[in-house]
Amino acid sequence: MSSAQLLRLAWRQCRANGRRLEWRSLAAALLIAITLSSLLAVTGARLERGLGQQSAALLGADLSLLSRRPLTDQGLPQAEAGGIRHTDVVQFTSMLNTEQQFLLVSIKAVQAPYPLRGEIDIAPAGPPLPEPGTLWAERSVLQRLGMQVGDTLEVGYQPLRISAELISAPDRGSGFGSFNPQVIINRADLDATGLLGPGARVRYRRLFAGPLAAIDQLEAELRQQLSGGERLVSLRGDGNLQGELQRNLSRYLRLSAIMALLLCALTILLSLRRFSRSNLDRAALLINMGMTAGQLLRLYGLQLLILWLGCALLGTLSACLLSQLLDWMLMQWLPALPAVPAWHYGQGALLGLALLLTLGLPPVLAVSRVSVSHLLKRQPPPPAPGGLVLSTLALLLMLAAIALYLNSLGQALLVGALLAATGLLLGYVGQWLVLYASRLLAARLQLGRLLVLRLRQQRRWLQLQIPVISLLLALMALLWLARADLMTRWQQQLPLNTANHFLINIQPWETEPLSALLDSQQVEHRLYPMVRGRLVGLNGLPPSKAFNEQQRQHNSLNRELNLTWMQTLPRSNIINAGQWPPQALAGQASISVEQQMAQQLGLELGDRLAFDIGGQRVEAVISSLRQVQWDSFQPNFYVIFSPAALDGLPVSYITSFYLPADNNRTVPALLAQFPTLTLISIEQLLAQARQVIHQLVDASALILALTLLAGAVLVITLINQELAQRRYENALLQTLGATPEECRRLTRLEFSLVGTVCGLLAAVLAELTLWPVHQQILRIEPGLHPLSWLLLPLGGWLLFSLLGRLGGRQLQQGRLLQQLVR
Repeated sequence: MSSAQLLRLAWRQCRANGRRLEWRSLAAALLIAITLSSLLAVTGARLERGLGQQSAALLGADLSLLSRRPLTDQGLPQAEAGGIRHTDVVQFTSMLNTEQQFLLVSIKAVQAPYPLRGEIDIAPAGPPLPEPGTLWAERSVLQRLGMQVGDTLEVGYQPLRISAELISAPDRGSGFGSFNPQVIINRADLDATGLLGPGARVRYRRLFAGPLAAIDQLEAELRQQLSGGERLVSLRGDGNLQGELQRNLSRYLRLSAIMALLLCALTILLSLRRFSRSNLDRAALLINMGMTAGQLLRLYGLQLLILWLGCALLGTLSACLLSQLLDWMLMQWLPALPAVPAWHYGQGALLGLALLLTLGLPPVLAVSRVSVSHLLKRQPPPPAPGGLVLSTLALLLMLAAIALYLNSLGQALLVGALLAATGLLLGYVGQWLVLYASRLLAARLQLGRLLVLRLRQQRRWLQLQIPVISLLLALMALLWLARADLMTRWQQQLPLNTANHFLINIQPWETEPLSALLDSQQVEHRLYPMVRGRLVGLNGLPPSKAFNEQQRQHNSLNRELNLTWMQTLPRSNIINAGQWPPQALAGQASISVEQQMAQQLGLELGDRLAFDIGGQRVEAVISSLRQVQWDSFQPNFYVIFSPAALDGLPVSYITSFYLPADNNRTVPALLAQFPTLTLISIEQLLAQARQVIHQLVDASALILALTLLAGAVLVITLINQELAQRRYENALLQTLGATPEECRRLTRLEFSLVGTVCGLLAAVLAELTLWPVHQQILRIEPGLHPLSWLLLPLGGWLLFSLLGRLGGRQLQQGRLLQQLVR
């Protein structure tokens, strides 16, 4: 038979196979595997690049070097050698005033080129930077000083004309000072203002932008050259809320990819085995008609290739369409998702081909070794010589894919070992539970004894199918519960009453009237005292001797810290070690330290830290370690002192509070009575973050639906394959005198019992698996899910019962002969 004839025969058999359940199941599993793999690869890559671009636009650069001292030539030779653009920014806080108003603002002096990433939006439109002799000011500056565009404002000793209103700008800066209303001036006017004298709190920044590889190399070199008071801010290290949300979504995408890969691989494997067994008679007949084993192998190989080509085209097209749908869902968060190389779209097709070859060739090789005597003896063909090698390659391929998604070969090997051990354990435990439950039912049901006999005959089936179905249900439940917990985590980050206003620079004599005003406006608040100090010693040693080189780069050792004291633990803090509150013992002050800072600096309970606060040395012993939720939008502190430990030191206060959108009286009252306070509104930031959360929920729902579809196809495939065997057994029972109704009841009873046990085992397995998944992959706090213990057994019972009922309808008396012939 020529190659053209083989191809035509393979095409005709593919079309005929479309009416067979196992072929449709194989096609559906392969299509879903290709679609999901391509979609997740493309979406993950585009999200990562999109977030990188957005973060760069917020930062104003790809890399920023921050310092409290004027910068010399740090990074300039490397930048010029690597084709990296760079510019310097000077930022400081200063008081602006008119005849009637005073306002603390953040002044940013810039020079061309600026910004390196993102854009500055002003009204009216004008040059890219303020011209010498002019400035740009935010609307809050103009409103609170009673000025407008075109007026002249004294900045230090230099009068500058307000040439535009500043709508938005990247590179806002860091620290509380960056939240002040902002003013941008030209660097050429900075010296004339006279504001950089002794005591000025100035921040110097050098911004870099260029190719990713060159930026990474520059960052590595600069980190080795950092000195005291200097730190680097990069895109990957910028821990903003949107970045954390995107990382959570990225982890969920990886988890979904692993679940979908396992589900589809199992479906492909079982469907191929079923397909090969159902083709033994046809293969033996073709051998009898003169076809060689090699031609038979090529015939079935061509069928698989045709199936792959169709699924690859349709799956890749579906992935493109679904990717556009995800783009639409996320367009308000990432308006311009960047394109990715075309090969990302082909990842799913290549993975599907690899799965089909490694999983499909062993059964195809077995079919090609069938003999003509199979038509008479019904003996299975001998195993193919290369089957074991191909099965091993399939296992290695699965482990490699899991390692790629987890970014860890060790974790992938652990997952593989746990799946194998779990499968064996579920097989024996599930079989025992089913047989035990059937013996309990035997004494109460008319068909109970017949049920026990059938289940005993099906012990091998129970040991193989119960673990597979339990694993499938567990994987589907795991993905569902993980998404639910992730959504809860996202929504807990920003409840409706999240503080949306901050007040800083509150002086001690303003605390009582301020509290009275907020109380009269029914605004819930809490005032936190705050002093600034520098960590200068550990157990009597200076930082140069107490900490290693890596620890000395920690941010807490290179800047002043905001210190406080209190008796009541903040809601966003949890004590993990030691005792709260800090208490003075034997005249020695004690402190509570944030746990991550303690871990990175190697601090332990009982260590004695020294702080320089306004030239005065204060020592305290660590009495507790705290876990701090930094994204709670509440004032949080690295170090909390015992009460009275900081008496006599210069102190200011800070508070945060929530104002509903319809409250338009509190802010004017605050500004009128306390014009020197700095009021910071983050309502726009919170609204944007909530919108991001809603979009992420929608995107994750689409991924969840596609993955659950793969699981549903596999579960239904497995059950339908077993129903075919049950139809044959029930046909035999009817020939021995059983009624059709008794046969249907027996099938429903068996499937209901097996479904309930599978659901129960899936609930246990999902609950146990969620703990390491939450801690190692999603990195959120694990918790119990008691509702799943009820819903999974109930769902298993319902699914198996419905399919058993549908299968039982085919056992009509008039079809007995057809069932027995099959």
